[in-house]
Amino acid sequence: MSLGNQIARFRKEKSMTQEALANALGVTNQAVSKWELDQSCPDIQLLPKLADLFGISLDRLFERQEKAPAQPQVIRVADLPWEDDGNLRAVFYIGHTLRKHWRFPGGPGPKQVEFVYDGPALNVHSDFSVTCKRDVEGYVNAGDSVNCGNVGGYVNAGDGVNCGNVVGTVNAGDGVNCGNIGGNARAGDSIHCGDIAGDATAGDRVICNGVAGRIRNG
Repeated sequence: MSLGNQIARFRKEKSMTQEALANALGVTNQAVSKWELDQSCPDIQLLPKLADLFGISLDRLFERQEKAPAQPQVIRVADLPWEDDGNLRAVFYIGHTLRKHWRFPGGPGPKQVEFVYDGPALNVHSDFSVTCKRDVEGYVNAGDSVNCGNVGGYVNAGDGVNCGNVVGTVNAGDGVNCGNIGGNARAGDSIHCGDIAGDATAGDRVICNGVAGRIRNG
């Protein structure tokens, strides 16, 4: 349907004469007649006024399909394998699939992901390296290295551990450099720390102020 036919259609739906429409727009009757016969077109500045008079959008005036309002994006994630317990977790997804062990497809060589957090943390779970700029009130579980201040619970790390005092035990795949450790300490490489309240087990040397339990090293 042409623009002229659209103008005539909506004018009639509003029970307006050509004269009434012309007066509302400040043009002549002949101008409106020529529009409706498709002999000329309204000035571009009159188009919004025409739409307003008819109570329609410009898209409808030109018989274009009106776009539906944009809907907010909703991200749907599969059920998570933990409760809503307030703990801080860094996880890795491929699509909607949670991967317990992170591996990036499509490229040679290992790739590193580091989780850096600046804020209060009760407990921290991460498949990646963890760097906390503040103390952690609870424990830290990391798939890679751990670098933080004091830890109020235990520390489990797939790689090395560098931190302040640890209230609980420390288990590291590589070396351990800490303050005091309130439980056992186990490291794939050397252990350098203050006092250890439990046993110390290291793949290399154990260099500490004091160990309350037994020392086992490579």
